Amino acid sequence: MKGILYGVGVGPGDPELITIKAVRIIRECDIIGIPAATPASCTAYQVARKAVQEIEEKPILAVPVPMTKDKKKLSDAYKEGCQKLIIELNNGRNIAFLNLGDPAVYGTYMELHSRVLEAGYRAEIVSGVPSFCAVAAALGIPLGARKENIHILPGSYDIGEWEQYSGTRILMKSGGKIGEVKKRLVRLEEEDQVKAYAVTNCGMEGQAVFHDIGNLKEDAGYFTTIVVKDSQ
Repeated sequence: MKGILYGVGVGPGDPELITIKAVRIIRECDIIGIPAATPASCTAYQVARKAVQEIEEKPILAVPVPMTKDKKKLSDAYKEGCQKLIIELNNGRNIAFLNLGDPAVYGTYMELHSRVLEAGYRAEIVSGVPSFCAVAAALGIPLGARKENIHILPGSYDIGEWEQYSGTRILMKSGGKIGEVKKRLVRLEEEDQVKAYAVTNCGMEGQAVFHDIGNLKEDAGYFTTIVVKDSQ
């Protein structure tokens, strides 16, 4: 009997936002997969560890994925990781592969998911709370009201790209672009065109909530989500 691969969303950072199903899958699986070289360097693992103490007793299968746009390097990393997973699946072991937020939203896991399925194995997705939903909760604002559009842009968005959309714009993992984006948003707010918000490290240690985008530090870091809404 071959094992099953589960892509487990552990939510945005707050261990209390991990679903009951995710906790059960982690407890029941034989192996924990992580998208990093070590558990200590894996944010998803550290989040899950606070909710499921039994995780520390389970063997780890590390699939480090480089932070690069080089397609060949990424493909090689996923190929090697998939081979590691298949070896364990062939031995009948079930694997809970951890993914921060929800696997279906720019998740590292999804590439492994499709490759494992193509190889003829069983793989399932366990939904997690997406970071932008937790960000909206922290801000106390709706992402979408009535017929308002919602647009989600990954960290690779170009400066000003979001301006072509109306409604709510969610700028994920803004990182090194924060300085430029902040200056643009402050000017648009002064012109009464938009209202912008931000949350850094949502649900994690050091979370900071900004209802005034002007107070957002330009070195806020990788886990920064900006929400831009049309002025009412």
